[in-house]
Amino acid sequence: MSNINATIATASSSTPTIYRSSPTTSSNDLREKSPSPGSQRLSSRVSKASSPTSSLPTRRPRTSASSRVAGRGESHSFIVAIIEGRGVASEVGMCFIDLKTSECILSQIADSQTYVKTLHKLNIYNPAEILLSATAVEPSKSKLCKILEDNIPTATIVPIGRKYFNDAAGLNYIRQYNLEEGSALILGLTSKFYCLAAAAAVLKYIESTQNIFFTNHSIQFKYKGCEGTMMIDCVTARNLELICNIVNPHSNHSLYGVLNNTFTPMGARLLRTNILQPLNELIQNEETFFSIQAALKPFQDIDHLITALIQVPQKQSIKHAEQSINNVIMLKHTLKLIEKLKEALSECKNSLLCAIHKLLSDPRLVMFEERINEVINEDITYQKSSLGLRNQRCYAVKAGFNGLLDVARQTYKETVNDIYEKVEQYNKQYEIPLKIQFSPTTGFYLSISAEQLGNSQLPLVFINVSKKKKTLTFTTLELMKKNTKINDSLTEVYLMSDKTIEDLILEIRGSIAVLYKASESIAMLDMLTSFAHQCTVSNYVRPEFTDTLAIKDGRHPMREFLYTDHFVPNDTYASDAANFQLITGPNMSGKSTYLRQITLMSVMSQIGSFVPAEYASFRLVDQLFTRICNDNNIESSASTFIVEMREIAYILQNITDNSLVIIDELGRGTSTHDGLGITYAICEELLKTKAFIFFATHFHELTRSLTVYPNVVNLHLEVELGEENRRAAMKYLYKVKDGRNDDEHYGLKFGQIVGLHDEIIQKATEVSHKLKNLIDANKEKSTSNKIIQRRKALLQLSQHLLQIKRSSNLDQDGLRRYLKMVQEEFITRMEELM
Repeated sequence: MSNINATIATASSSTPTIYRSSPTTSSNDLREKSPSPGSQRLSSRVSKASSPTSSLPTRRPRTSASSRVAGRGESHSFIVAIIEGRGVASEVGMCFIDLKTSECILSQIADSQTYVKTLHKLNIYNPAEILLSATAVEPSKSKLCKILEDNIPTATIVPIGRKYFNDAAGLNYIRQYNLEEGSALILGLTSKFYCLAAAAAVLKYIESTQNIFFTNHSIQFKYKGCEGTMMIDCVTARNLELICNIVNPHSNHSLYGVLNNTFTPMGARLLRTNILQPLNELIQNEETFFSIQAALKPFQDIDHLITALIQVPQKQSIKHAEQSINNVIMLKHTLKLIEKLKEALSECKNSLLCAIHKLLSDPRLVMFEERINEVINEDITYQKSSLGLRNQRCYAVKAGFNGLLDVARQTYKETVNDIYEKVEQYNKQYEIPLKIQFSPTTGFYLSISAEQLGNSQLPLVFINVSKKKKTLTFTTLELMKKNTKINDSLTEVYLMSDKTIEDLILEIRGSIAVLYKASESIAMLDMLTSFAHQCTVSNYVRPEFTDTLAIKDGRHPMREFLYTDHFVPNDTYASDAANFQLITGPNMSGKSTYLRQITLMSVMSQIGSFVPAEYASFRLVDQLFTRICNDNNIESSASTFIVEMREIAYILQNITDNSLVIIDELGRGTSTHDGLGITYAICEELLKTKAFIFFATHFHELTRSLTVYPNVVNLHLEVELGEENRRAAMKYLYKVKDGRNDDEHYGLKFGQIVGLHDEIIQKATEVSHKLKNLIDANKEKSTSNKIIQRRKALLQLSQHLLQIKRSSNLDQDGLRRYLKMVQEEFITRMEELM
């Protein structure tokens, strides 16, 4: 831990058009013995796949709360097709498509027998349906199918014919539907046979079961492998509360909740994806920062808008005509907001912000706006109220395009005026204060509060009376006739506006790719602005990336959010010479919080966020592993010990030298001797790697037996023991200190605190001291321990000096004083070991 001071000292000086028609292939032919009806819309699917217990010993065990980590209130419409190759190191191809945003993601992965990378991808996109080859489901389920059922229980597994996983057909689909600007992607996919086969299956599936077809060159395909990202499995994401709070899934007390200051749906989706898959000087001018925030706030979901713009129904209808006008109004609103955003970005010097400004300055966006203003009235704006939006739709198209359209609008205007005049007559005639209300379904109606009516009765002219809380609502026959006349006028307006609106949308579809780029740019800017906001309100710092992990006064982002004034910061240091950290301390002393703090800050650093610390340096992490939860898994009939061993086996099989591992309380699910022996063996296996490992334990024997390894560091959480009202008392300081805990008998102190009889405490103390004396006597007989400790001190000194050489920015006098302090500390330490 002292090495942190050296580090601080040296460092501180286009979307598809959708057609619906009769499918060429029947859904019965496509689905082979499908467990759910293919004609249903995706949003109506709530059925679950069966989940038989798998016999695989190394898969991540599932609990009812751990299998999914979807964001709060988030509904997903992803469908994914998965196909695997043959062989031990099998290739897995995947194609995800989102029916809401028309996003299409391709991926091909060389995966292991536990399919950890495949599960990682599925966890990111959270699909509602998983398409597998029928041969992988029936008559006997493949290993992949069983693992998917166990780990993704909320998705419906749909078996389809193996013949639809055709890579040649997939390449033809992509050539046909891919944006013309994305031709380079096709060249890179020609050798990705499995993801091409998955693409063919998923696109054929939505054609056959959803009756959805796309216009040419209208889908933006993206290829995303696992390279250059941190692997975070489902259990780790749950344990760290990356997306959902474990206790209350609707709470914002998660990393996503703390960091999510986004204003747009696109930015929120991008943030969620990056938290689950982190990538391996934002805004310094405060005025610019607030200008960007203000410009982002009114944006709606552009991805959803793009998809809506290109939908073409099987036949024309009033509803579609209304929606088309809404879409054009929304696009007009969005283009105006982009102009304001460009102004806010115009003074930025940062290369990323300049790139976003350049994408938003595409002349095609200006062309869209000019063309819309030729057709749509310039004073038409996006309205949230249903009556306001109806009025905007009615007067959207400029006068003069169609004489009959102008006549229909005049009729609409006169009828609305008649309603207001009629209500004024009612007020004078019956001397009651009536209010005009509006709803999209019933049109105009009347209301009055029960208090204003008093004991009087409503006149008989008012019909369809209903009471909601303290308000009466009703109408009249005259009002109903006027509403019918208004609806007839609007029908004429919408149908006559439709031809003009559709011609305008058709022009926009030809350059739909620019809207994709604008949406992605705004999402990125929104996420970065969210990070900047969090940094300004929470005293975060910009992390560095080196070959060491060094944190000065680090804080847990969610705990700090809850306990602003009382959170105790702690230092962290790990390097190749100190990569295994044993942490001891009483229950509730803060060990678990400290472990989670380190991992959460690592994730934050790799998604581009500032971190809660005074200084922070991180090593890039390729895989993140946790072993935290020690509850019995009742759902899968697995005891604490079985769950522990499964998770540890999973970690040992997948750990790399650049991994970050946190393990909390291993080996407590079995007898003390067995637990200690297994834990020691696992520690030895982990010590063979260069991964950064933080290991919290109550087995104090490990703090002695593992000291033979020079890269093991002992830490403990500090507590103060004393007396209060003649009884033992314990004060938690929540501070991490170097070395072992001097008092290993805090369990006995706990017994006193909770009120165990003095005789029991006295007997337990005697037995504990005898055992400890026996262990210490055997240890004193060996001189090899001191030799090991001296060699360890020399190794730590060499690493300390190398760190100073690589990172020092101190002047000559400052460096001389610092080296003298290091020398004195080293001499003192060696004297203790003589």
